[in-house]
Formats: sequence, structure tokens, C-alpha cells
Amino acid sequence: MIRRRIDFPWLAVAVAAALLAVGILFVQSSTRGTAIEGLERRQLLMAAVALPGLVLFGGMSHRFLARLAFPLYGFGIALLLLVPLIGVEVGGARRWFALPGGAQMQPSELMKPFLVLALARWFEFRGPPRALRDLWGPLLLVVVPFVLIKFEPDLGTALLLLPIGAAATWCAGARRLHLLAAVALAAVLVPTLYVSPVLKEYQKERVRTFLESVPDVKAQALAARRAGDDPQAERLEERLRDLKRGSGYQSHCAQTSIGSGGAFGKGLGQGPNNRLSYLPARHTDFIFAVIAEEWGFAGACAVVLLFLLLGVGLLSVAAGTRDRFSQLIAVGAAASLVMQAFANIAMTTGLMPVTGIPLPLVSQGGSQILSTCVLLGCVISAARSRRDAEPFLYRVDAPADPFDARSVAAPVRD
Repeated sequence: MIRRRIDFPWLAVAVAAALLAVGILFVQSSTRGTAIEGLERRQLLMAAVALPGLVLFGGMSHRFLARLAFPLYGFGIALLLLVPLIGVEVGGARRWFALPGGAQMQPSELMKPFLVLALARWFEFRGPPRALRDLWGPLLLVVVPFVLIKFEPDLGTALLLLPIGAAATWCAGARRLHLLAAVALAAVLVPTLYVSPVLKEYQKERVRTFLESVPDVKAQALAARRAGDDPQAERLEERLRDLKRGSGYQSHCAQTSIGSGGAFGKGLGQGPNNRLSYLPARHTDFIFAVIAEEWGFAGACAVVLLFLLLGVGLLSVAAGTRDRFSQLIAVGAAASLVMQAFANIAMTTGLMPVTGIPLPLVSQGGSQILSTCVLLGCVISAARSRRDAEPFLYRVDAPADPFDARSVAAPVRD
């Protein structure tokens, strides 16, 4: 039998390029005729600037990358510590560094690939976590950047570190009982955050807005009017106005735009909510709503399918190598990018509270493109570790840790 050898994640890279092209197209559509027209050129320039990051990390051997894992993690933590001191404040949040030429860089975005590398290196060095005490190390690796990013404040980006840690811990061989205990603990702690000073008032208001949808409040107000309860109806109508114009304005506008797109959309650049500037942050956090309005349900599904294919392409690297470090890089990259896309789309469609999470490779922003390119470069390096492996037709002689190369016998020979 002829065995194929795949040393480059063609599917993941091709899908990433397609998503970047979609992003440039809709950044142009969402900024046309506005004061920020031409941002698509900056998006293209940032992609060109980020490409050397992909080439640099992709050209490293996975062993050299492993030696750089903790120094890069430390570098990321140092950048986060500098943000409160020399960072630029925009909209009440200090998250960026000012760069020459008017550009900005967001260190929290770079922390995601650095965390993926650090967790992969930790579990490669320490082995599968078999006891609770084995989880303190990776927990600390996640919590330190989480706290620093949370107090910028940037809760959305901070929360994206959690699925990276969870995916790496699970794939490293953690016991199911420990993972279930962690999920149960999180389920208990999350509601307590709402009444704690950890969440700011505007963040709590976003949660309340998420729990009170416009159709539900409208129906309750009508029911109160019909029942003759005017004071209650007035309170509900005031809340309805707040949901449409105040705390729930972004979510309401995004869902209106998505619904107006229909099956096949209004056409590129023809979305009324986009052209009339009805939808806020439509070139950044809510760009998916523009896609749904102008390409319709079919176009929105196509973008979702691209992100699923990106996850498949990344996980295929993990499935095709015996090297633990390389496997965990690929799994961490898949968790980071797919979960970020899920969070953005869920936020836009009203399935989650509004958070400032961009759509990877699609939303306007150079930092997230650079972060994604670094992640893809790491995955390319991980894929190159398969050159001496036979990724197909393994024979496993006994149940064992699937990420331990010693537990895999020689490939089946014909």
C-alpha cells in the first residue's frame, strides 16, 4: 500500500486564507462611504506584516519551538504587565500599545499563542495529569494572564484563555472525574460572579440584557396593558426602550440586520443597516451581522462551515503525529480559533451576552491577524514533526495514553 505523508496543513492554511479574504471584502463593505473608508487596505497591510510571523514560527523545528515556549510565555506576561503603565486608553479600557504610523498592538491577543505553547511544553515535560496536584501548574499558567487581561478590562479575551487550558488539559490525559469536578465547580462559581465586585456594572447590565430579549419583554408589556396593570406595563415599556436604544442596542441592531438578510442576502454593499450606519462596530465585533445581511443565511452558513473546516484541518495535525508537544499545539490552536469564532457568532446572534470578541481573520484588527498567523505557524511546525512518522494505520497493542509515543506500536505493514 502507498502511504501518504502530509507535512503541511494545507486545509487549515487554505481555509485561513479564505477567511482573511472574506474579512477584507466585508471590512471594505462596512466602511465604504464613512469617515474610516479604506480600512481594508490597512487590513491587507496587516496581513502582509503578520505573514513573516507565520513563516518564522512555521520554519522552526518543533523541538526548537518547545525550547522557546516558556520564554515566549514570559515575554507575553511582561507585555501585559506593561499595559497599565504605558498602554493607550481607548473607550475607558487600556489594552493597546501605540506603534509608529498610528498603529496599535494588543498584547492580550499575542498571549493566546504563547499560552498554547506553554501548556504544550508543560504537559510534554510533566506528563499526563493523574492527580489534582498535577493541575496546579497549568492552572497557574492560565490564571496569571487571565487576571492581567481581565483588569485591563477585557473580560471577553480573558475568557478565551479558558477553553485553551481546558482542551490542553483534556488532551494531555487528565482524568474525566477531575474534569467533571472542574466543570461542576465552574457551574457553582459563575453565578456568584454576578453578585461579586469582579464584574463591573456595565458587564452585569449586559448579562441582564441577554436574559431579557426584546420579543419577550414586548409580549409581557402587551399582556400587562391588556390586564389593566398600567404601572407594570410602563415599567416593561421603559425596559423595552432601554433594550432597543441603551444596553441592548448593539444586540438588537445585530439581530435585526441578520433577520433582514433572508436566505441569500441583499447583495454585497447593499445591506440597508450597513449602508445607513444603523449597526455599530460593524467592521469589528459585529461583522458577522453584515455578512448575514448581505450574503444571507447561505453566506453566514458558508462562513460557519469555513471555521469548522479550519478546526478539522488543525485537529488533523494532532491526529497525524506521535509527538505530544505537536499534538497539544494543534489542539490548543483549534480550541483557540474555533471557540473565539463560536463566541463572536453567538454574541452577534444573541446566544451569548455581548463581549468585545472579534471574529478571527474576518474582523478588522491587526493584532488578531498577527496572533492567528503565529498560531498557524506553530501548527505548521507541529505538522513538520510528522516527517518521520506514519500517521495512518497505527496498531495499538494495549489501551494506554494516546499521546504517549511509547504506547503506539509500529505501523501496520502490508
